[in-house]
Amino acid sequence: MITPTLVLLAAALAEAAPTGKQTKLKQADVSKIGTQEGLFPYLAGSGPHFDYPVSYGVSKDIPEKCTLQQVQLFARHGERYPTKKKGEQIAETYYKLSNYTSTLSGDLSFIDEDYEFFALNSKNFEELTTWDNIQDPINPYVGEWDAQKHARAFLHEYEELLENTTTFPIFTSNSKRVHDTANYFGKALGDKYNVSLQIIDEDASSGANTLTPIKSCSTYNDTENAGVYSKFSEKYLSDIAHRLNKQNQGLNLTKKDATNFYIWCAYEINVKGYSNACDIFTSEELAYFAYYDDLTSYYDNGPGNSLGPTVGSVNFNASVELLKQHEDLDLKVWLSFTHDTNIVNYLGSIGIFNPDQPMPVDYVPIKNHIYHKSWMVPQGARVYTQLYQCSNQSYVRYVVNDVVIPIEKCSSGPGFSCELGEFVDYAQSRMNDTHYVSDCKIESTSNQTALTFYWDYEQKNYNASLIRK
Repeated sequence: MITPTLVLLAAALAEAAPTGKQTKLKQADVSKIGTQEGLFPYLAGSGPHFDYPVSYGVSKDIPEKCTLQQVQLFARHGERYPTKKKGEQIAETYYKLSNYTSTLSGDLSFIDEDYEFFALNSKNFEELTTWDNIQDPINPYVGEWDAQKHARAFLHEYEELLENTTTFPIFTSNSKRVHDTANYFGKALGDKYNVSLQIIDEDASSGANTLTPIKSCSTYNDTENAGVYSKFSEKYLSDIAHRLNKQNQGLNLTKKDATNFYIWCAYEINVKGYSNACDIFTSEELAYFAYYDDLTSYYDNGPGNSLGPTVGSVNFNASVELLKQHEDLDLKVWLSFTHDTNIVNYLGSIGIFNPDQPMPVDYVPIKNHIYHKSWMVPQGARVYTQLYQCSNQSYVRYVVNDVVIPIEKCSSGPGFSCELGEFVDYAQSRMNDTHYVSDCKIESTSNQTALTFYWDYEQKNYNASLIRK
């Protein structure tokens, strides 16, 4: 059912958005655009941005009689096309379908003569979705627009911290889609502000002075626990392939194709605003896929990896230092853009989503499941660190995708916050066993053993060349 709000939104977007060469209005099922948001939490962080689904009932507004002192943003790039690797995987499955000699039936009947595959142009791989490269101008999930909306929401909530500041930096990795997101965000703040993009290199030679410290960690092994999560049942994938093959005799889809349909579903929504491929799955199959993604994220890059929190401690430590120095720093707003993996590392170091026990592989936990990767880092993910003063005390808390996420053992302050001194102690306890430089053997590839760009950007003016990855 199309709501009146969606109709008005679609009309406004159609009027405002440029129509690029790829726009094929006759291909679009307008009735489905913007109707699949209930699926986003199950799409492994590949689909469009959404708010964290579970609210603890705490307002993200600064508590009454308290005053903002500093805000930090650690954000992911906006909605995008698939990476080259993922795009090629989806294309393999699409070509298998397009070469099928009979008419596709059942769940695959949407692949008819009018269907336009969204990922045929490999030039779009790795790129942010923009008004110029999407397939339909009323798509409400364009990465460019997401960044612009985010910027306006940021101003609504935190503009008071920029009251005496018109010139300030935005820090971004040199990945093109990350840079483009930061650029759209900065421009959407308006002409009142003079924003300088500080482009931080992702190369290993950056050592610790980067937004992507995992790239510099020469000892990092993201598959060290592959033998653990490989035990998770793949029956749900076999069931999908079997069902589709039964509907279309001789098609011979595999478990790999079943996985590709999930990726197809997510990225097609980014490009078109909807995807019929999403209708292939049952609710149970979506839940299994989401949990498998949680498992791999937890063990590959999260707290389940022996160096996950260690890598994340680089950005966490810098964040804590900015908080400690807030009274001496002229700048009150610190904005940084990077990738989902780096935010996962960062959150693992903070610990607010860390499970008490290693995640199980022999069943899907329902009651005691806190580590949801797609909830933490959807496209356009945003992790805010708020610092505010109430009476004579300063307090810290996190807002992740527009929901306050308290530090359970340190949340007795106003708005479920943590008193700054206690927060510093908490952070130190989190980082006591992390030794990024030595454990990652940073000195073998770089002489940058500390993150300094927040403090020396005016002298160095970071301007790394952009890369498409």
